[in-house]
Amino acid sequence: MDLIYLFKSLMRRKWLIISCTLMAALVAFLLTLEQEKQYRSVAQIATGFTVIDQVKLKDESFNIYEIDVKFSNVIEALKSPRVLGMTSYNLMLHDLENPEKAFHIPNAEDRKTDIYRTLDRQKAIKMLTRKYNDEQLLSSYDPEERKIQELLKLYRYNLESLRNLLYVGRVQRTDFIDIQYWSVNPELSAYIVNQVCTEYLRNYESSRNELTVQNIETLKKLVDQKRDELDAKIANIKIMGTLDVSVESSSKLEQISNFENRLADEKSLLNSAQLTLQQINIRLAEMNKNNSQSNNATSSANTELSSLRTQMNETYTEYVNKGANDADLYTKYQKLKSDYKAKLAAMASAAPTNTVGNTLADLQQKKSDLELQVKSSEVNIGAYEQKIRQLNSSMGAAASRGANNLALQKEVELAQQEYESIKSRYDAAVNNKIAPMDNFHQILFGQPAVEPEPSKRLIIIALAAVAMLVFCCIAIVFFEYIDLSIKTPTQFLKVLEMKLLGVVNRINPKKVSLEEIFTDPHLKKHDSAVFRELLRKLRFEMENSGKKTFLFTSTKPREGKTTIIKALAYSLSLTHKKVLIIDTQFPNNSLTRDFGAKPVLESFNSSAGNFNADQIKKLITESSLPGIYIIGCQGGEYTPSEVLKQGNLLEYIEKLTPHYDYILLEGAAMNDRADSKELIKYVDTLIAIISARSSIKQTDKESIAFLQGLQDKFEGAVLNFVEPENIDI
Repeated sequence: MDLIYLFKSLMRRKWLIISCTLMAALVAFLLTLEQEKQYRSVAQIATGFTVIDQVKLKDESFNIYEIDVKFSNVIEALKSPRVLGMTSYNLMLHDLENPEKAFHIPNAEDRKTDIYRTLDRQKAIKMLTRKYNDEQLLSSYDPEERKIQELLKLYRYNLESLRNLLYVGRVQRTDFIDIQYWSVNPELSAYIVNQVCTEYLRNYESSRNELTVQNIETLKKLVDQKRDELDAKIANIKIMGTLDVSVESSSKLEQISNFENRLADEKSLLNSAQLTLQQINIRLAEMNKNNSQSNNATSSANTELSSLRTQMNETYTEYVNKGANDADLYTKYQKLKSDYKAKLAAMASAAPTNTVGNTLADLQQKKSDLELQVKSSEVNIGAYEQKIRQLNSSMGAAASRGANNLALQKEVELAQQEYESIKSRYDAAVNNKIAPMDNFHQILFGQPAVEPEPSKRLIIIALAAVAMLVFCCIAIVFFEYIDLSIKTPTQFLKVLEMKLLGVVNRINPKKVSLEEIFTDPHLKKHDSAVFRELLRKLRFEMENSGKKTFLFTSTKPREGKTTIIKALAYSLSLTHKKVLIIDTQFPNNSLTRDFGAKPVLESFNSSAGNFNADQIKKLITESSLPGIYIIGCQGGEYTPSEVLKQGNLLEYIEKLTPHYDYILLEGAAMNDRADSKELIKYVDTLIAIISARSSIKQTDKESIAFLQGLQDKFEGAVLNFVEPENIDI
């Protein structure tokens, strides 16, 4: 759907749009005719949110989002039921206690109400005074308080009435809040804005004091609780001790390092002694082999010497195993050693002097010394390793004790932080009670207005007219959008994709006759003139087709087939053509009724041998229009194949073509009946009539698919009922 079509749709309904717009303006004019003059009064409150001029208890950063939330809270509080309720009670007390200076005087209708007539003035004053002093709202469940609420509504001091005329908002980019009120009484407007400020400050002060006391008590309990927890944790860490594990660990690490160094040295000595001992054993084995005979002579001496050496070694081993601390064993060891050396020296002096003997004794002495050194080194290595293991074990215990100390210290630090946080909040709450953080005060007091506010009557009327204009345009566009009808030839070609034979606009044949449309030279009616020219184009297409028998049908009923057939017949007759119309629409024989034709189609029957054109003359009815003839049908709920027998008139239609230039047939709608499909075999071609007001549904698509399947026998479609301004081809 293009913009040009929508614009044309709006232009077609321009008078409707104009009349609705004028009607809306007239209604707005009448509604504002008795509009009362309104007087506005303004008061302002400074909040102190953005300009901090009070004593600062702690450093705070400027948070714009938090400031906005605070302003919103204050605005809602100013419009809250509690503040406006106290304001309405004060207004009601003012009017009841000072009737001669009352802001609102009930009219005659209000005075006739039961609430006003049965009012106990003193009782009402007493109840309102009590509620106002206690800052309590009236209850709807109490009958007496319910009467006071009805009285407030009568005086228009109820919550809804005040809120409708009250404006509360922040003055942009400032620290101030505007309170504005409109009423017919300038003094009432000033009184209300000032009273709203007073009631808000009063309500805020009482609420702040109540909340502050509650907060201080709650925070005091939390402070005591956190202090007790902190004391308990400090006592626990005192019980566990405060040993510096790092010092102990450093000392033990140093000892381990010393023992490891000594262990390495001892292992080095052991390896050296073992290697030397292996070499001496090899040399002794060689010497024993070479001197076995000499050794036999001195075997007894050697046995004694061996026994001394054995005793000496056992004594040394026992001495080492007992910790090398036994003096007796050490003395015994020294004695055995000296005996061993003395015996060895005696054997050396008694033996023949030779180099080999001296060498053997030396090697045996060295072997003995080395074996003693090996055993001593092994004992020392074992002692060092055991000591290192003990130190490592004590290091693990110290680390565990240190971890416990660190965990306890962490708990103490966390408890200290929690205690300090709660304590700071408690101190701030106590200080806020003395020096409040907020600085609310009224900086502008409302004054009675001298001049009333502009009525804005013209603006209201203009807005009403514009709103109705826009609404009408949107409504028309909306209905055009949801309207799925074809409307224009362009839309027809886009949706149906079938040959468009011609376009016919909508006319009312009851207001203008066919003779007038085609013969009146002074015809000035635009739609009729357009209809005439479009029909002439359609007539040209029919004449140019070279065919003589035409069946007119449609997909659905009431598409305008009858009107187009009559108009085409008359248009053809104006070109001196003879036109025969055969009414084959049995369900609705409108052509027969319109022309007053004889209903003879169903009854005619003739054999091929007996048929001649003269037989048809008595069946034909000549119409009042020159050159147009018609054969009517009786009509009924039957199809052509059911009512027309063999030898019917349609079987001889080709024999009538020499006598008539064109023969036109009308068939029933294809969506509902099969009449047109049965009549196709009798004609040369078929023309479909489709209304521009119709929408294409599934049943229409099936019928159109059938027509397109006829190929050359389907001449095309005629788009009927098109608005003249929608003819875009």
